[in-house]
Amino acid sequence: MSDPDQAAPNPQTAAILSELNQCLLRVAIISGRDTDFLVSRVPLPRALFSGNHGLEERHDGASRLVAEAQPYLERLARAADAVAAFSQARVPGITIERKRAAVSVHFRQTADPSASGAALEPTMREIARQEQLQLQAGRLVWELRPPIEIDKGAVLRRLAADMQPAAIVYVGDDRTDANAFSTLKRMTAVRTVAVGVRSPEVPEDVFVDCDLTVDGVAGVTQLLTQLLDVCANA
Repeated sequence: MSDPDQAAPNPQTAAILSELNQCLLRVAIISGRDTDFLVSRVPLPRALFSGNHGLEERHDGASRLVAEAQPYLERLARAADAVAAFSQARVPGITIERKRAAVSVHFRQTADPSASGAALEPTMREIARQEQLQLQAGRLVWELRPPIEIDKGAVLRRLAADMQPAAIVYVGDDRTDANAFSTLKRMTAVRTVAVGVRSPEVPEDVFVDCDLTVDGVAGVTQLLTQLLDVCANA
């Protein structure tokens, strides 16, 4: 989708998640998007939301950054302005997304995404160096974020420690989910299932720590349907 603000979950998948939200201990949405955006697209009252790869959390109806990210807000604003001034970032199909704790530059809709990503990389790395930010490659996106040791894997470790679940099923489709997959593989005190969602946009090595993989939205929907059946018969 060319406009990140227009992204929305598949209606059938969202409906199944809503049902799972009633029968599981907790559904957690861990994403690179802002939590306000996530809540607007996936309105699950009991769900936990962690945005910006763990740099942002939502409690009692309010979203806030973790304390470690606060000192980087001015740097992120300067970085976003620097990206916007870069000629390669103004070609058709490139979208700059200014998030609460990151700056994402999407090149999915360009004529040649691979070439566009490569053309953007040197300047993105230079801006990251100047502002002392971390440059993260995602699914046809470059992202500038604070250099903080918080990722989706760290969020999973925290949630597991806080909630002590009997099992964890994690589904991910992006490069940034690799941290979560590897974290689950190292968890020995709880049963875990790491599910990778294959697509042409993500290399297979991202899923090396997965227990199984599925194909796209249809595969995720089928998986969640089977999980719902298990819950209903438990």
